[in-house]
Amino acid sequence: MNNTVLSISNLAKSYGSIKALNGISFDVPKGCVFGILGPNGSGKTTTLGIILDVLKANSGSFKWFDKPSSPDTRKQIGSLLETPNFYHYLSALDNLKITQAISHRGNENDIEEVLKTVNLAHR
Repeated sequence: MNNTVLSISNLAKSYGSIKALNGISFDVPKGCVFGILGPNGSGKTTTLGIILDVLKANSGSFKWFDKPSSPDTRKQIGSLLETPNFYHYLSALDNLKITQAISHRGNENDIEEVLKTVNLAHR
């Protein structure tokens, strides 16, 4: 049994001529608390975007639980960002609709069910 939760190998991402990631590699062992620290522009958000399947890498690979990223492995992954990414002037439903439209996961019925589960359907 593999004890690696996340394994990144030679991950690279460029935005035009700007290299945001230049072949980074690391492993995150099971049971550890892990964070990504660095100055502005060092590739933290880009790395998270790739491993959360919001961005696509130019090259390299990563695995969750020793398996390539897939809808099933992503169901086991969560993230906590420094700043909430929501629009304060929209309802909870409308904020989640935007996220759903970007991620192409789930549908409006799923969103409504989740909001009922966490008692936010009225907000």
